[in-house]
Amino acid sequence: MPGESDENDAAAGVSAPEPVDVEALIEALREEVRRSGADPGGAHGDGSDRRAARDEAERLWPVSADRSLRLRPGVRGGVGTPVKAVLRKLMRWYVEPLAYDQRSFNAAVLRLIDDLQEQVERLQAEVALLRDAKSR
Repeated sequence: MPGESDENDAAAGVSAPEPVDVEALIEALREEVRRSGADPGGAHGDGSDRRAARDEAERLWPVSADRSLRLRPGVRGGVGTPVKAVLRKLMRWYVEPLAYDQRSFNAAVLRLIDDLQEQVERLQAEVALLRDAKSR
């Protein structure tokens, strides 16, 4: 019986497992996630990563309750789209205050982040000057 498993694996085309470098695999996955932009805390301080994240935040901050409706093909689209349009107008009074608050918060956070980035750059310049003065 102990040899049956090996015979079944061979018959099924299953080969012996090859060793996998788990650390390399994890690092490759992290790099892929970082490049995709799906890792919000994954920026390693790279200027291009910061600029890309800032551009994305600038593009996404104006939250709105209004979005264009996509017309579905067939009868469901012909009936559903006007119904959705009417429901959207009826629910706007409920959703729009939340969207307004979110827009306000997003704009304030972006201003704060820009201010903090300016402070960091100024402090980095001061540290560089102090190091230059100390090394002389």
